[in-house]
Amino acid sequence: MAMTATYLALTLIASIAALGGAVLNLTGHRIPVSEAQRLSVPMEWLRFPIGASYALGFLGLLVGLAVPAVGLVAAAGFVAFFVLAIGAHLRVGDRSLGRATGGLALAVATLVVTGIYAAGQNDLGGVVATYVRDVPEPWWPVVLLAVIQIGDAAMCFKPVGFIARCFTDVGLSRALWPVMPWVKVAATAGLVAGVWVPYVGALTSAALVVYFVCAVSAHVRARDFGRNLALNASLSLVLCVAVFVFCFLR
Repeated sequence: MAMTATYLALTLIASIAALGGAVLNLTGHRIPVSEAQRLSVPMEWLRFPIGASYALGFLGLLVGLAVPAVGLVAAAGFVAFFVLAIGAHLRVGDRSLGRATGGLALAVATLVVTGIYAAGQNDLGGVVATYVRDVPEPWWPVVLLAVIQIGDAAMCFKPVGFIARCFTDVGLSRALWPVMPWVKVAATAGLVAGVWVPYVGALTSAALVVYFVCAVSAHVRARDFGRNLALNASLSLVLCVAVFVFCFLR
């Protein structure tokens, strides 16, 4: 009963915050506009992807009241969103992190509570509980993948030679280069949390599968069939699929 009340309260607070973020960004309010200017974020991003992300997250959290797995996805999305927001502040040396860190704390709390709540529900007709393990087994590949992701993040902050060439070869916009390490940091956090909250780890590893499918597709589209495709994107995709299937699925 206490967990249900905590879940409902956090979901309500997070939903209201998400709705406020959506309205402010989609209407071009002066608060997000001034912050975007300070962080050198393109103005067109306020509506998409920022405003759209808030709106989708708001809807996901509400749908999650009926189907907790959807709320889990929405909360995980907000965790990644606010990790990227903190990265955007740090990239330009802006230390006014109050709203971003507050949003991240709320998102993480909502994610954890939603995961615990969903674990006790007959969610999606029992599909999630049926197919996702209570604890990852074995656990060490999850930790190994987390170590690889944080190492990748460290090399992406100031891209080392082969990573910079990889970004260039697939035509990744330089405006997105500072985002990449924070994606890896978010993935690391999700995998580590997944050792104790398997739904979070399963969701993170599934998201990494999608990420590396996109990476492989980007290399193929750019006709980059060399080392970057074979050893970086493809091998990482195989590892993420293996962790998702053999560690998290029953």
